[in-house]
Amino acid sequence: MAFVEDLPASLKAPTPQAAAARQALAAWAANHGGHRVALLDLVTQLGEHLIAAGLPVWRVTCTLSDYHPEVVGRQYNWVRDRGPQQVDRRYTPRISDAYVSSPIRVIRDGAAALRRRLRGPGIQHDFPVLEELATEGASDYVAMALIFSDGTRHFIAFATDRDDGFRDDELAFLESLLPQLCLRIEVEHTRQLADQLVRVYLGSYAAPRVIGGEVRRIRGESIDAIILAVDMRGFTHLTDTLDPDAVFATLSVYYDAVSGPVIEAGGDVVKMIADGILAVFPVPHDADADMRASLADKAADAAKQAVASLGALAPEDLPDGAWPLRAGFALHAGEITFGNVGSRARLDFTLIGPAVNEAFRIEALTKEIGKPILLSAPFAALVRDDVTSLGFHTLKGVREPKEIFTFRPRA
Repeated sequence: MAFVEDLPASLKAPTPQAAAARQALAAWAANHGGHRVALLDLVTQLGEHLIAAGLPVWRVTCTLSDYHPEVVGRQYNWVRDRGPQQVDRRYTPRISDAYVSSPIRVIRDGAAALRRRLRGPGIQHDFPVLEELATEGASDYVAMALIFSDGTRHFIAFATDRDDGFRDDELAFLESLLPQLCLRIEVEHTRQLADQLVRVYLGSYAAPRVIGGEVRRIRGESIDAIILAVDMRGFTHLTDTLDPDAVFATLSVYYDAVSGPVIEAGGDVVKMIADGILAVFPVPHDADADMRASLADKAADAAKQAVASLGALAPEDLPDGAWPLRAGFALHAGEITFGNVGSRARLDFTLIGPAVNEAFRIEALTKEIGKPILLSAPFAALVRDDVTSLGFHTLKGVREPKEIFTFRPRA
């Protein structure tokens, strides 16, 4: 890759002070000090350390791939006197034109590095981003490959606004720093992806516990919670009449409509099994009556918004034959137990308890009673919304009949 050949070990730092600062920067890059640093903060610190080491860096950009249902990559930018910025590149079925006409593609396709003069002799603006950088004042640009231990190729770039661009010793120093930077960025990136994937698949309550090592089958934690049980109407008919791709597309729309309001309200979607959804709003141990009522209000609002979201769907939002989408919702309050269940080789972090069973039994009544949202007596006693009793009903598997409520229609 070398931009500059035959440089001595000192990398031709202009002064002993600059050489010492560069040595300190290399040590910082190689040593995380036992602390995690968010990638955006890491890129920011890199830019600030480079400035302190005498390099005239104006902009640092690091682009990394990502494993998220909606994001294909994330770009972390730091610009001197402006600060940091994160740009998420949304997933699309086709490769974007912006990617095709960018230096990122060149690096991802196998180039070790790329340099472009943006001002003066040898000027070259062969990518749209270079024209943009030059307009903002950049004079020199260098991009380098970050090759992770799994063979994946990522991207880091540096730009300066100094009139004569980067000097040879500065380019050589950036090259020499690359192995430490690559290792440090890979560590943080891998940890971030692991956290993100576990959170996407397990939810916000279980994820930190699994990552923290709570993987024993005998472990369980009892907590109070608001429980939301949801079940789609007519799912069996959909699976019998639609092809698998259409069923998956329908479920995606359904999950978005229901899970979005829950997560926005601070709840956690614990399970999504076919057309069934189990969500919780954990109640802190020290929660007073006002906090419990507030959580109940949030859960109630989430359920109402989910019903409204399903009702607002148009036929064109769904595969042919899937519209309209309807679901039953049940809100309950009680004690649940979070913990690991499964075999020695395959575990599932889930929640169990009579309150969970009762929530789904109440949800089943929505078909019989004809109300989209039903409430248990414990939940009705917490929520500050107007409710009305629908009388006592027998729940399957529950010994005593339970009083069931629903929200009173607004005048």
